[in-house]
Amino acid sequence: MLLALAGAGVAMALMLLYEPDAPFAVALVIVALSVCAGAVASALMLSVAGRWRSRRRGAVAPALRRGIEVTAIVGLLLLLRVVDGLTVITGGFIVLGFLVAEVILSARPRAASR
Repeated sequence: MLLALAGAGVAMALMLLYEPDAPFAVALVIVALSVCAGAVASALMLSVAGRWRSRRRGAVAPALRRGIEVTAIVGLLLLLRVVDGLTVITGGFIVLGFLVAEVILSARPRAASR
């Protein structure tokens, strides 16, 4: 949760102190907000996993993976918004691509059928 607060603090400081004309400021705000969103998503998934079943080591890796996916999704959507390329179609393709990847990564291997 500390990472989420740090990301939000950096983004807020950059928005208050720098002009939006500076390219590095826009890039740093995108990175800070993406990291903040990913950290919040990971923390929420870990807290939900801890409530429903006993907290195992196996619950940490999927939560971190999904947090990284949320970071990438938010970063790509914000980047598309900055370059005026964000539409429902492009946003949908990004989210759908990550959704398909998550389904594939979450699939459990089945026993061979013979």
